Amino acid sequence: MPAQRKRQAVVNALFKQLDSISRQCGEQFPLYRLPRERKWKLSRRGSWLGGFWAGLWWRRAAYTELSEDLDQAAFWSRQLVAQLDEPSLNRSFVFWYGAAFGGRLAQDPSARELALRAADTLARDYRPDIGGWPLGPGMGGGDSGHATLNIDALAPTLALMHLQGDADQRDMARSHLELCLRTLRGENGAWASHARLDEDGSVSRGPAGEWARGQAWAMLGLAEAVGLYGGAYAAQAREACGYWLRRWGSHTGNADPCAMAIASLALLRLWQCLPGMNEWRDLAFKQLEGLLSSEVQQGCFVGHYYRTGADQEQMVESACATFFLVEALLTQDQVMAAQGGIAGW
Repeated sequence: MPAQRKRQAVVNALFKQLDSISRQCGEQFPLYRLPRERKWKLSRRGSWLGGFWAGLWWRRAAYTELSEDLDQAAFWSRQLVAQLDEPSLNRSFVFWYGAAFGGRLAQDPSARELALRAADTLARDYRPDIGGWPLGPGMGGGDSGHATLNIDALAPTLALMHLQGDADQRDMARSHLELCLRTLRGENGAWASHARLDEDGSVSRGPAGEWARGQAWAMLGLAEAVGLYGGAYAAQAREACGYWLRRWGSHTGNADPCAMAIASLALLRLWQCLPGMNEWRDLAFKQLEGLLSSEVQQGCFVGHYYRTGADQEQMVESACATFFLVEALLTQDQVMAAQGGIAGW
């Protein structure tokens, strides 16, 4: 099929691009590249983006089955250990995609062990008084991070807390999900990306449904919740996806391409769980097709609106955006091979 061959060619091109990026890195992680520049901004620790770089290598190793790709993935995964005690919920991104992926895709025991250590350290930071995790001051959260709830890392946090089957960690994950539902979900399926925990115990929620990537992160988290807990969160997932369809389904507006890739992945994963939601599947297919520009077909996805300075955000190439585009395209192939949803409840 021409469409399938096109998707496979794009995935191959994006994977091939890892080689040229890696030649710039040495032992540092690539953060982003501005579209008019050839050099990448590098980081010794990788911030919250480092796990996506390792995750791309794990995915490439599973795709190619080449030992040299597996070696690269294992190398970058080991480099993440410096982030284990970083005071940020966003380290869920780092260790779910950068380490747990290695355990799942390559059955790498060292990567799985690192992910389990990360789950334990994250569990130690759980706040029983609020029933979840604040964003934290690390990875750019700043002083306000102690009192900020954030939607971004909901999906990897749920996944990481279910990795080893520990009952306490599973309970923490579900409590955090309920906390997000109470504080970050607005009306008609719109989600806020953040909320402030006030000293009097009240919560001040940010604007809901305004930031496309925040809505996409919520959808991905709800897709994870439906996968873990079944129909208990199907209604909330339907509401969030319905809002996305109404707000960005016809006109992308202020949605950056990275948000489109994340939302498409969420829509496809939910279609796999909730039978009959073909409108979601079809929109995801349409969105992904719209992302496959000639530049992307050559392996370069400049699709991440990213903070490059204290008061500046720019559209850049990043491992995060590339990772989610690859995941969405590979999931599309899985969906195309099926004839319907696979929900068991």
